[in-house]
This record gives sequence, C-alpha cells and structure tokens, in this order.
Amino acid sequence: MAQKNDALVIILAVIFTAVVVGGGVYWWQQSNIVPEKVTEVTVEEPISYSTDGVSASVSKSTSPFNWTVEDLTSMALDCGSESTRGYFDTLVATYKDTSLINYGFEYDGESQRPSGWNIALLPNLMNYSSLEAFQDDFNVCSVGGGLYPEKMNKDWLLFVGSCGSGYADDSGLPIGCDEVRKIVEPTIELH
Repeated sequence: MAQKNDALVIILAVIFTAVVVGGGVYWWQQSNIVPEKVTEVTVEEPISYSTDGVSASVSKSTSPFNWTVEDLTSMALDCGSESTRGYFDTLVATYKDTSLINYGFEYDGESQRPSGWNIALLPNLMNYSSLEAFQDDFNVCSVGGGLYPEKMNKDWLLFVGSCGSGYADDSGLPIGCDEVRKIVEPTIELH
C-alpha cells in the first residue's frame, strides 16, 4: 500500500509541477507578446486639387441635397431644356437623403470680396454618362446662380461656384475668389 501511496504522490507532484511550469510559461509568453501594429484605414478623397501658387485655406463640410422639383424645373426652363416634371420627381427622389460634399477655398491675402470660392460634389446616383446630360439637369442660366455643373465621372458630379463681378470696389486689390479659382480649378481631378 505504501508503494501505491508513493506512486500517487509522485504522479500528483508531476501534475502539480506541470501545471505550475506550464502556467508560468504561458504567463511569460503572454507578457512578451508585442501587440500588432494597427494600421490606419485611410479613405481616399473623391477629388484631388492643388493650391500651389495661391495662399488659401481649405475647409470641408457637408450639406443636404436641397434642390426641389420646382428649382430644377425652373432652371431647365431658363436654359431651354425639355425635361419633364415627372423626370425631376424621380431625380429629387433619387437624391432625397444624399449630402453634397462642399469644399471652401478662402483667399488668405488682402483682397476685395468675394474672398472665397466653393465647389461641391454629389454622388452620380443618376448614372449620368455624359457631361451634357448632367448639365441639362443642373445648369443655371439665370444671373446669380450658385453652383454650376462642371465635371463628372461614373462616381461623382462636380459643381463649381462663380465669383461674380459685382464686388469690384476700385481698391486695386485682387478679388480673392478669382485668385483662388484660377489656380485651383484647373487642377481638380475626380477619383
């Protein structure tokens, strides 16, 4: 019986030693694990542009799609387009919960008004395949329009703001909007 007890003690000692040593090794391994470096996920901007050659600050914001059927119908009539009201019902419904991405370029030097120039992007949810079709729906032919359809690709529609000419104050200072627009607009690319 003593031999059975000795064998049991030896077995328990081996099990105990294995648990203690195994636990120690496990704890040591866990304490020496270097966490994986988390890489930042970068979302590609839908456009690129350059402000090289002009001192300007850039802001980005979003705003809801706020053209109405009446707005688009009136714009189409002003431009001589023949789109129907039913068509604009579909267009407005397509963009109902969509936001424009707005970029504001503010001239940093001393200037006449306006000192900023704006552009806006809208997803191409209507699947326009030509600039002419995009312009037919959103062109502004009356004086004082805000955003004009300028470029498009399969994913995005680009609207550009106008600088207007009614602000000249005879100070001889540059018109900030024009200074920014003439440098930035030719560099804009849609992705």
